[in-house]
Amino acid sequence: MTDSPPYPSLSLSRQFARWASSLRYESLPEPVRDKARAFLLHALTGASIAHLSVSARHVVELILAEEGKSDGASVFHSQQRATRTGAAFANSEWIHASSMFDSYRMLNHPGPVIIPAALACAEIERRSGYDLLVAIVAGYEFICRLTDDFIPSTAARGFRPSPIFATLGAALSCGLLLGLDEDGLVSAIAVAANFASGLNEGPRTGGNELMIHEPQAARNGMFAAVMARAGHVKGSETSLEGPAGFYNAFIGNAEGMLSHSFKGQRRSDPRNITEGLGSEFKLLSFIFRMYQCAGYNQPVIELMRELREKHAVKPDQVARIRVAMNTIETQYPSPAFPRFPDWQKPVAGETTHYFAAYTVVHGAYPVAGGRPPAGAAAKGIDPAAAAFMSRVELVPEPLRPMFSPSITIELQDGRVFRGDYPYERMVWDYDQLVVRLLDCLPGFHGGSTAFQALVSAVRDIEHEPLVASIFSKLTALRFNESTHH
Repeated sequence: MTDSPPYPSLSLSRQFARWASSLRYESLPEPVRDKARAFLLHALTGASIAHLSVSARHVVELILAEEGKSDGASVFHSQQRATRTGAAFANSEWIHASSMFDSYRMLNHPGPVIIPAALACAEIERRSGYDLLVAIVAGYEFICRLTDDFIPSTAARGFRPSPIFATLGAALSCGLLLGLDEDGLVSAIAVAANFASGLNEGPRTGGNELMIHEPQAARNGMFAAVMARAGHVKGSETSLEGPAGFYNAFIGNAEGMLSHSFKGQRRSDPRNITEGLGSEFKLLSFIFRMYQCAGYNQPVIELMRELREKHAVKPDQVARIRVAMNTIETQYPSPAFPRFPDWQKPVAGETTHYFAAYTVVHGAYPVAGGRPPAGAAAKGIDPAAAAFMSRVELVPEPLRPMFSPSITIELQDGRVFRGDYPYERMVWDYDQLVVRLLDCLPGFHGGSTAFQALVSAVRDIEHEPLVASIFSKLTALRFNESTHH
């Protein structure tokens, strides 16, 4: 049984502000510290892998031209610096361009938001590694609890949940690094609630506005904390649960009524949001996305690879493949506004049919920064996988746990193989993540030597008196060197 909310008579934002303002590194369980390091490693690996992204470089160059500041915060892959908000945006863009997102409740990806915002703040404010990890923990735990049961209902209102919720997480993280007290954190949360933005029309129709959703969320969260510290803005006490507050705007009501959910329930009591706060850390259940595709395809790829290898399945033996997954996973980006209303129609490079087909045809699917399997197309749509898609059938199940697919492979000779992939298998600690990231080394800027330097620097980050030192240590990664060719 979990603990009751720590301060049940207080507003939600004040409960979180009081908890965060009293949070200390020494009080964090080691698995929580370990997970915070993993968040940092995953995001920085993504930033390195993205170093050749032309679109990201163009966006970052624009930011440097508009917000360059000689004594500002460091910007990855550049000798120039920028304002703290500019650096948060630019570094978020580098992380986002790699598609290396962490994930919670399918649609929440705070890594490209909280990490760059916290790094810029910690560098400018001359904070220690201890301070950085505490701020990361606070921001992540905050948005875990804000999103928990509510995220599908947010998506169904046309909003893209990731930047909506992550803006608030970045505000809390940055608020701590800026030295805000409890009242200041309440104001930072309130300002961030007013800044939260991001629509699902782009993901629904193929627009690419989302390439700056997370970067703008990093900027907005940072700026909310800066405004709160300036003291000119007093945030509303009930900015989250008030009748005209955050939940009413982004869920549709402040009473916890749900239009959609992963588990089929139609209500989630808002009083449970802070249940167990301080003793139970939901951030421990985050997973790390490794493939450049929607996160719900990751367990499908993993399970398909295992079944193919275990049973020595050859593509020409397969009659049919059935992939059972949570219904909302077949309705991306929103159960009310799916990009592909005909969820059973395969779309190459887009729907789960393709990623399952690619893996059974080639035996694997390349991670971000990794090399394609032998025989697969070097880039773009793989013809053999596209041709195989018609043999893949999706089976939506409303009560199936998210990111926990079941796959049934039916062979032409009548044999049937089946396997399940529970979500928990993707919940990795730091060392497990390091092993998985080794597959990304072909695309890692600086290769194995630079990656090992990053692993060591992040593993020991709490011993750094100044977070700024991590950037000097990552010179081998060329994060602070020009990469123009």
